[in-house]
Amino acid sequence: MKIYWSIDNVPELKGLDKQEQKRLFKECNKEGRKRIGSAFWIRLVIAIVLAAVIAMFLPLGGVLGGAMIGVFVAFLFIVLVQSPTIEAGRIWLQEQGYPKE
Repeated sequence: MKIYWSIDNVPELKGLDKQEQKRLFKECNKEGRKRIGSAFWIRLVIAIVLAAVIAMFLPLGGVLGGAMIGVFVAFLFIVLVQSPTIEAGRIWLQEQGYPKE
């Protein structure tokens, strides 16, 4: 599975102006959530539960510990929720004729 860190990682959006990229990226996410259906919510709950378990059981305190947990939570969200949603949304972008030649 490809990991989509940002708009720049979506091949169908390359070469478009930034405003159009943002608009299409939002539509891509919206369509991706529709296409994966309840799997989106299941993945989101799993990411939240894993983040809570990690935050409770890792003996990390202070600012550095909080930052490490925050980075891990963001990574979980990107891998479990955002990337599969964008992957499904890319199909919609391709159906709409992107990338435009």
